[in-house]
Amino acid sequence: MGHLSGYDRHMEPKATPDLSIHVHAPTADRTVFFPGDTIAGQIRRQNHIVRPEVWLIIHLQGRSVARVQKKTGTGQSEITHTYHTQYTLFPPRQVVCINGSPVHIPPDNPEGQAWNFQMQIPSHCCSPRLVGATMKSGWFAHNKQDPQMAFIPLDSQLPPALPCSLWSYQGRSSENQTTWVEYWLEAHLYDVSPYQGNVKHVAKARMPVTIYPEPLAGVQPIRMLRFWSPNQVVRSQRLLAGREADKLSFKEKMFKMVRSSRVPRLGLRVIVDLPGGIQLGELVGLRLGLWRLQEPTSGTGDDSEEDEIYPDEKKKGKMKKREEAESDNRPDHQQGESSAQQQQQEPAELGHDVKVRLTSLKIKIQGTTYVSVKGSVLNKYDLTKDSAIARLVLSAPALSLPGGDGNGIEIPFVSEESLADQRRSQQVDAPPPAYDSGKGKAKDSGKMIDLGALLGIRFNMKWFEICGNRYPVEHYSSGSWSMRKPGNLVPDFTTYNIRRTHSLVVKLGLEVAKEKVEVRFERGIEVLGATGYSS
Repeated sequence: MGHLSGYDRHMEPKATPDLSIHVHAPTADRTVFFPGDTIAGQIRRQNHIVRPEVWLIIHLQGRSVARVQKKTGTGQSEITHTYHTQYTLFPPRQVVCINGSPVHIPPDNPEGQAWNFQMQIPSHCCSPRLVGATMKSGWFAHNKQDPQMAFIPLDSQLPPALPCSLWSYQGRSSENQTTWVEYWLEAHLYDVSPYQGNVKHVAKARMPVTIYPEPLAGVQPIRMLRFWSPNQVVRSQRLLAGREADKLSFKEKMFKMVRSSRVPRLGLRVIVDLPGGIQLGELVGLRLGLWRLQEPTSGTGDDSEEDEIYPDEKKKGKMKKREEAESDNRPDHQQGESSAQQQQQEPAELGHDVKVRLTSLKIKIQGTTYVSVKGSVLNKYDLTKDSAIARLVLSAPALSLPGGDGNGIEIPFVSEESLADQRRSQQVDAPPPAYDSGKGKAKDSGKMIDLGALLGIRFNMKWFEICGNRYPVEHYSSGSWSMRKPGNLVPDFTTYNIRRTHSLVVKLGLEVAKEKVEVRFERGIEVLGATGYSS
């Protein structure tokens, strides 16, 4: 199949006065296509031509390509190894616009001549073996891999849905992974019948076609999972009533630095309900609350007194570093503790109203791409790459509810009863309420607050929205974030040689008595398609 000769690079558009392709927008409000849509357009030629017989044929084609590069050796002995797999997603759709008819375009006709065409995009991939693909045609022409390595059996009676257009790059110069899914229209003009064998075309045109994920029918229910942070201990004289805004003396700072028992303490745990999925264009469910472990001490204890309430605090730094190191080697690791693992500690009443504010919020969606590629120098780590796909970073004063004071969002301490009530009623969430641009309340009778609904957080393929404002999704490349390149947040999918999954990372920055507390949570999620098109 000559049209697959450039399997190691993207299909670039090609249009000349000899031949060009023009596609009509599927609807008045969108320029991209969905699986199952009908593509309508014209093939045009402006240059002069006179032929007694002409054949004009246009094809719709699609493929998924995975490429892995790895360097071995150093200096003059350095070798770059490149391995590919390519799968044709469906047999080329063909429309014959001219079948052996004469064509005459005068040299003084600037408009030339146009021929209409129409063809339908398939809704699913087509199994290569079921359509009789051979060594010289179809998927095997450029794959040359073990068919057993395919993520989906090649003779599956239930082929996967057609994946959306995608380009993704992960890794670094010494070892990297590039994957793309692309669709394009390609037209050929012949003056000899192409059915006679290997015949060279007179003119050729190519046009990429962008296909978005198929829309879903309505907002999908999303299950939430509760996570608990490790114990957080805040030490400060500002925890005492009437001293919230005081400036600490040198002696008080020294007591706090050495963790003296004379310094008042507050113990708390951060509770977060994270969604099991994110639907593009819909509100992100993210509930937040605090669990109180201990009321502030008066600060009159002896310095030699042992801390029996938080015996593991001394090892907290070492344990945290070890846990983070282990989590890097576990792709399915979920940071935080589920509600079944929470400590059974009774909350105590505070002597006064201690306010805890959320002053920074970071949400990152991480993509994991698996490829089916076989190579002599490749290992399993070369075939699986993680990359940050989209992120949202917000801090006070921007992080504030409408009508707030600009010092962040106050997070409530929750009661055991309210936790149980919310867990029973929200195992499977109904569609969350729409963002209210009016006055919002962060504190509701000691219940967890829904940050997603309060701030109106939404993600889409190319943008994210918060507080009614849309911003372009940043793209992570070469160790830095940039808005020059659009993000590539697409629904989870699996095709023959590419699989994409996602995880959600949430970092919260809290402030209590002018002391900073930071916690991090992570869990695997499923990214779901939108209910319609949004540019």
